[in-house]
Amino acid sequence: MLLTVLFLALETVHPGAVNGVVRDARTGEPLAYANVELQGTGLGTVTNASGYYYLGGVDPGSYQLKISYIGFQTLRQPVSVREGQVSTVNAELTPEPVKLGEVKVTAARARFEREAVVSTQRLDTRQLVLLPKLGGEVDIIRSVQLLPGVITVSDFSNKLYIRGGSPDQNLILLDGITVYNPSHLFGVFSPFVPEAVSDVQLLAGGFPAKYGSRLSSVLDVTTREGNSRSYSGEGSVSMIAAKGIVEGPIPQGSFLFAGRRTYLPDLLLKAFGVPGLNYYFYDLMGKVNYHLNPDHRLSLAGLGAEDVLSFWDPAQPDAFKSRLTWGNRGAALRLTSIWTPVIYGDLLAAWSSFFSDFSVKFQDAGDVSMKGDLTTYQLKADFTCYLHDRHTLGFGADLQKNGVGLKVQFDTMRFAPRDTLIPLAVYLEDQWELISKRLMVRPGLRFAWYSKGSRFEPEPRLGTKLFLGKNTAWNTALGRYTQPLVTLNSTEAIFSIYDVWVPVRANRKLPAAWHYITGVEHWLRDDLTLQVEAYYKDYRHLLEARYGEVFTPPDSLLDARGYSLGAELLVRKTAGRVNGWLAYSWMWTRREAGGETYYPHYDRRHSLNLVLNFPAVLLGYDLSLRWTLGTGLPYAGIAGFYYRTIERPGGPAERQLELIYSDRDAFRYPAYHRLDLSLSRTGRLGRFEASVFLDIINLYNARNVLLYYWDTAADGRPVRHQVSMLPTLPTLGIRMKF
Repeated sequence: MLLTVLFLALETVHPGAVNGVVRDARTGEPLAYANVELQGTGLGTVTNASGYYYLGGVDPGSYQLKISYIGFQTLRQPVSVREGQVSTVNAELTPEPVKLGEVKVTAARARFEREAVVSTQRLDTRQLVLLPKLGGEVDIIRSVQLLPGVITVSDFSNKLYIRGGSPDQNLILLDGITVYNPSHLFGVFSPFVPEAVSDVQLLAGGFPAKYGSRLSSVLDVTTREGNSRSYSGEGSVSMIAAKGIVEGPIPQGSFLFAGRRTYLPDLLLKAFGVPGLNYYFYDLMGKVNYHLNPDHRLSLAGLGAEDVLSFWDPAQPDAFKSRLTWGNRGAALRLTSIWTPVIYGDLLAAWSSFFSDFSVKFQDAGDVSMKGDLTTYQLKADFTCYLHDRHTLGFGADLQKNGVGLKVQFDTMRFAPRDTLIPLAVYLEDQWELISKRLMVRPGLRFAWYSKGSRFEPEPRLGTKLFLGKNTAWNTALGRYTQPLVTLNSTEAIFSIYDVWVPVRANRKLPAAWHYITGVEHWLRDDLTLQVEAYYKDYRHLLEARYGEVFTPPDSLLDARGYSLGAELLVRKTAGRVNGWLAYSWMWTRREAGGETYYPHYDRRHSLNLVLNFPAVLLGYDLSLRWTLGTGLPYAGIAGFYYRTIERPGGPAERQLELIYSDRDAFRYPAYHRLDLSLSRTGRLGRFEASVFLDIINLYNARNVLLYYWDTAADGRPVRHQVSMLPTLPTLGIRMKF
C-alpha cells in the first residue's frame, strides 16, 4: 500500500527532472558519489553507490549538466527539460591524471554539501596500494586501523576496537555478505583482496537506520564490478603470497575474479626444520554483473576464505593426523532497479557461513571430529525515494535466519546441538534540507524484533548538519543500537584463532548502546580538510567473558555496563605532491562487571597515525611513510612478591616464592611506536605494466612490548622478561598487469 501511494504521488510532484547513471568510460564501472549539478539553477546532487542520480524540481527549459569526479575529465552536456517529464542523461567520464593545483569537486566534498552524515570515512583503494605493507600484502582492515577512533592492540592482531567497543560489536560487510571472522594467520591478515575492491567505508558511530544488529560500527566493503569494455588481469608475488585478478566483459555485463594463496609459512616451517606442522590460507572473491535492461541490473558476488592447519607426530607419522580449518564463505544476489525515476530499489538475498572443522584420525583408535558453524540467510530490501532535489526518503526491511551449530563425533558417540535466531527489522529514514544551504536533518527509526524471547526493540536515530559557512559544518548525531549475537572469546587474549558466536539467550537482557556525537568539519582547501569530533557511548547489558577464561559458556557470561568517551582529529590531504592524513584519537573507556570496575585492555588513551604519500618523488619512484604512536595498553601484572617457608617434618625447610598479582588491567605497557616505509615504481615492460616495490616494516626496529612473563633468577628473585612485537621486516615484490 505504501509503495502504491508513493508511486502515484511522486509521479506528479515535480514539474520536470533529470536522472541517469554515471560510469567510468574505460571500464564501465559506476562512479559512486560523483558530483552532478545543473548549472545556473543551484540544483545539484551526488550519485549513489551504484552511480545513479536524480535531480527533481527543474523548471522547463534548456540547461547545461555538469558532472565531475576527481581523477576524471569533467563532463558538460546540454539537456532539455520538459514539464512533467524526466530527461535521462547517462554519462561516461574519461579518466585523467590529477593535475597539481587543479580545483575539482571530490566525492568527499559532494557528500559534505549534500548529506547529513557523521563519523564516516572512505578509503581510496588506489591509495592503499601505496601504503607500507606487512610482507608485501596490502590489508584493508589494517588500513582502517589508521583512521581516528580505531585502536590496534598489537602487530599480530587486525581486530577492530572502535571508540571503546570490542571487535564483535562491528558489522563487517562485503557486498552485503556478513563476514564474521575477518582474520587470517591468527589475526595478521584480513580475507579481502584489495585490488578487487572498489570502495571501503567505515561508519564509526551514529550510523543511520539502514544498518543494525551491532553496537559500535559498520565496515562496508564493495567489490569492483569488473571491466565491461575489455579483458584485463594482474598478478603479484610477495614474500608471503601470490595473487591474481582477471576481469572482462560478458554479454550485457562484466565479471571479476580474484584469488590469493600463501606459501611463506610452509617454506619457513621447512627451512627451520619444524616437522609435523603445515599451514596456509587462501582467499577467493568474485562478482558477475548482468544488465537485464537499462533500469534493472543483477549481480552475484561471492567470498571464500579459509585457513588450513595440519599437524602430526613426526616420529610416528601414521599414529595420528590432525587438521583444523576455519574461514568464511558467502554469496549475495542483488537486484538494483530504477522502479521509477524517483524510486531506486536495492533487493538482496545473501548467504554467509563462518565455519570451523577440527578432525583427528588415529591409527589404532576411533576418529574424533568437531565441526562448528554460524550460518546466516538474509533477505533485505532498501528503497530510496527522491522527493525533491534535497529531500530523500529511505525505507526498507531486513529478515535473517541465523543458525549456530556444533557437531561432535568420537568413535560411535555423536551429538549435534543447534540454536536459531531470527531477527526482523524495518526502518524509515528521511534526509531533508530544511533551510536551503543551511540546515539538514536526518531522522530515522529502526524497529527490530528478535525471536529469542520475542523481543521488540525500537532504535531511534537522528543526524543534523548546520552549515556555519560555505566550507564549515557542525554535525550532530544520536541513536540507540542493539545486538542479538555475541562472542564467547575473552577480549584479553593476545592471540585468537577465531571467534565463537552465540545468540543472546532469551533469559538475558539484550546488549544495547546509545551514541551521542558532535563535531565540526572544515574545508581549508579543495584538497585539504579538517575534522574534529567528540562522542559519548553508554553501554548497557554487555555480555562479557569471565576474566582469565579463554572461552566462557553462554550462561556464565557476565552482565556488564560501561561507557566510552573521546575526541578525534583528522587532517586529510587528497592530492598534490604530498598527500595523506594525520589522525589523532583521545579515548577513555570503562567497564563494570561482576562487582569489578576496570579499563579493558584496549583502552588506549592517546593514539596518533601519520600517513604520507609522495608520488613520483625521485626518478619516478613513489614513496609512502606511516608512523604510529600510542600510549600503553592496560595489563594485569605482578604487584609484589614474598617468600614462604614450608617446614617439612624430618626434612629441611623449603623456601617458595609467591607472586602477588595486581587487579585486572592495573598496569600499562610502555608506549607503542613504529615507522613503516614503502618505495615503488611502475613502468611498461613490453605489453605489461609492471610495478616493483620495497616495503620495510618497523624501519628503526622499535622493541614494542607484546607481553611480559616472569621467571626466577639464580638468587631466587623474580625477573621480568619481555616478548616484543615485529622487528624490522623488509619485503621485495613485483606486480604485473596486462
